[in-house]
Amino acid sequence: MTDDRKARYRNISDGLLRQRRNLLLISLIMPLFFLSGASIDKINILGTIITIKNPLIVEYSLLILFVYFLLRYWQYYQEETYVKDMHREMHEHVYHLEKSYLNKKAKEKASFLDKDIVSVCFTDSKYSWGCSFVGIPNKKDRVVFPFMRECEFYIYPDTHGYNDKTEDVEKFHSILAKPENSNWHPLNLSNEEATPPSFYREYLKYSIIKFNSMRIIGLFRYVLSTSYFTDYQLPFIVAMVSAGATIYVKTI
Repeated sequence: MTDDRKARYRNISDGLLRQRRNLLLISLIMPLFFLSGASIDKINILGTIITIKNPLIVEYSLLILFVYFLLRYWQYYQEETYVKDMHREMHEHVYHLEKSYLNKKAKEKASFLDKDIVSVCFTDSKYSWGCSFVGIPNKKDRVVFPFMRECEFYIYPDTHGYNDKTEDVEKFHSILAKPENSNWHPLNLSNEEATPPSFYREYLKYSIIKFNSMRIIGLFRYVLSTSYFTDYQLPFIVAMVSAGATIYVKTI
């Protein structure tokens, strides 16, 4: 049986492909022209020979074309269908190690509970991607010491996949109601006093330097393991390198 599945579900639009090709070509031509010291004295247009007496005209023309193609690529890039998917994929790669680390530490802090029923939600949107609840504040981690941040998080009973979950949930709340667990601040979203809290709040501290290194590793994983980078973002980097090389040559 023939397998008709595509290697990936998305295709780059024809318009973006054209603009990417134009930007990459001008980004390669411009620094080569300036680095090699090349000059154009004559242009043949449909058999008509045009003599160029001022070489600066060619340089300015290349710069104008570069800016134009960069702007056009940026406009098509913004309109591309799968750019949002690319941002989501990049976010997941960059913050994956941090979120996994915080999730592990949060569950270790709640190790007195059954780990199979404990779920964690963070207030910082970087780590709560796809996990947000009414009543849980949305606020960034705060710096509490040089190179240290404090992370606010909430735990709640995960009832997915349980056939008879009532006993597990009741045990979850009864353990957290004990005096020795008073550091877990309850958050009740219901107006009824008899209803157990919906969430329990606690805090974690982590190293800023350690997390920045995790982000760099995550970014490298994104660059090397996904085609989003080469499809959409690499042309911007090539263009910036081209512009930097050109400026360097013109200023030395």
